[in-house]
Amino acid sequence: MELIFLGRGAGFNPAEGSTSAYFIDNGEMFLIDCGESVFGTIIKKNILEKISALNVFITHTHADHVGSLGTLLLYTKTVKKITANIIIDKNMSYFPSIQALLRIYGLPDDMYGFKDSSVFDGSFSVFDKVRYIKTAHCNELDSCGILFETDKGVVFYSGDMKDPAPLMGIINSGRKIDQLFIESDGNLKPSLHHISIHLLNDIIPPEVRPKIRCMHINKNFNMEEARGYGFKVVDI
Repeated sequence: MELIFLGRGAGFNPAEGSTSAYFIDNGEMFLIDCGESVFGTIIKKNILEKISALNVFITHTHADHVGSLGTLLLYTKTVKKITANIIIDKNMSYFPSIQALLRIYGLPDDMYGFKDSSVFDGSFSVFDKVRYIKTAHCNELDSCGILFETDKGVVFYSGDMKDPAPLMGIINSGRKIDQLFIESDGNLKPSLHHISIHLLNDIIPPEVRPKIRCMHINKNFNMEEARGYGFKVVDI
């Protein structure tokens, strides 16, 4: 399973774009997060010309993850006449916050739909199953990562998280791993809201390091240092 990244930057690192990724399967686009720069990047790359439907995952409601969601949904429906859905499931406790956000944006209900993640089970070639995984990011709001099951192994997309417990749970489960997309900042001191590349260096077993894809990087992040640890950095 390959994700195409539209940006890889942290919230205060706009030069790298808002962290977001997508893939297209059976003519449908699956987009992970939709921060401030994402709508503009999608339009610039003409991605909507290639699809018949749009499905959006939201890891949490910080602006660098949902800042252009309203514009994208409005444009998709009114200009491109493409069906748009937000993927939800029982582990997404911040679903009411997304509903409230879309009301604030002024989007009527017919501009988008909500689909439970289970609807997609066994229906696409890229993945067999997808679910949200609860994570801890900050006290002010709830968050989730996303876990895909594929024929090559599991793919985990962390969103933002300060506690690596969900990541280590996957690694220690014995499940076959394809790729692990993990937010990674370059701070030397422990962060209140994010995982440091130095913490990853301390806890990730050597055999798993080639599976790690660093994303959501801040201005302190040193790509060569990360690669020296045996990790990879997503391309944009």
